[in-house]
Amino acid sequence: MELFIQILLLVISYLIGSIPFGLIIGKVFKNVDIREHGSKSIGSTNAIRVLGKPLGFTVFALDVFKGAFIIIIIRLFGLVEKGYAFDFLLFYGIAAILGHGFSIYLKFKGGKIVATSLGVVLALTPIPAILCLIVFGITIKLTGYSALGSTFAAFTVVISTFIMNWQNDKLLCILYALMGCLILIKHRKNYVRLLNGTENCFKKKKQINTEEKKAE
Repeated sequence: MELFIQILLLVISYLIGSIPFGLIIGKVFKNVDIREHGSKSIGSTNAIRVLGKPLGFTVFALDVFKGAFIIIIIRLFGLVEKGYAFDFLLFYGIAAILGHGFSIYLKFKGGKIVATSLGVVLALTPIPAILCLIVFGITIKLTGYSALGSTFAAFTVVISTFIMNWQNDKLLCILYALMGCLILIKHRKNYVRLLNGTENCFKKKKQINTEEKKAE
């Protein structure tokens, strides 16, 4: 019975992670399929670009939350102590991340797993999560490129976790490193566009909007 519930929680975490909030919110509030606009991703960066900041940040919050949801439930109800959940909670986070990146509802296509990974890291290791948010914010401010912000944030999580946890939790460090590699793989097209100078840039968009307002 305990093993059944443990596996069921993994499946539930994957199914929750698979929910394409960017697509749903775009359809419900704007009648827009964000897969047909911008970078064509269902993630929060494209949602911000296509749907605007209020809806885009709502998508971001929901994508973060779905990474942490099952972990929070397990801790809230003490399911590990009762034998109904695996001791290593990262397994549930990985299930949610894989759901977001390879959604069963979208024929196993999905987002770039950054926000959902952040939810997992926030739930398990808050300090690396806070550090990565700071690095992400600074990178976006300086460059305007979300792909670079996500990349440096992923490096920050991996490096800080290795520094803080390698002695006590090598498996966590290794799985975080694999998670970081998946984020890099998911952004491979962004890196090509960066090299070609065709990547979407929030900084340039802001400058264009400012110039348009001045022209008016």
